Amino acid sequence: MIDYSSGVPVYRQVANAIRDDITAGRYRPGAWLPSETQLAQMYEVGRDTVREALAYLRAEGRITTVRKRGSMVTSEPTRKAYAISPGARVVVRMPTPDERRDLATPAELREFGGVPEGVPVFEIIPGTRKHRRVLRGDHVELIVDEPSVSK
Repeated sequence: MIDYSSGVPVYRQVANAIRDDITAGRYRPGAWLPSETQLAQMYEVGRDTVREALAYLRAEGRITTVRKRGSMVTSEPTRKAYAISPGARVVVRMPTPDERRDLATPAELREFGGVPEGVPVFEIIPGTRKHRRVLRGDHVELIVDEPSVSK
């Protein structure tokens, strides 16, 4: 299963295998992944390698980890369109602790203490709009408003 001669880091191979299992539906949204020890045995690697693989999947937003409970597959959220006005800039970054709390749903606050790890935010820096906006990256699809062209 793991190809040590492939040139692909082992943790990435483990992450790819878990991602493939998620995509294939073996692990559905809301399902808990096997423990780190079980995953290490399944892929015949060390727990540190499994931890790196899980961190990689967390950064992608595919899983979230709850201390002392394990890692759970995240659901694919419904995205709302958000129009970006001409001249606006968009910065993608990780949220501050306050933003993690403020942008979380009540269920996420109870379960994770805020927006799950690995979920970025879009900071919209105004062009023609007056106020900065911070939006969850997993809940919006950014659409650039095309400036109208007069003939």
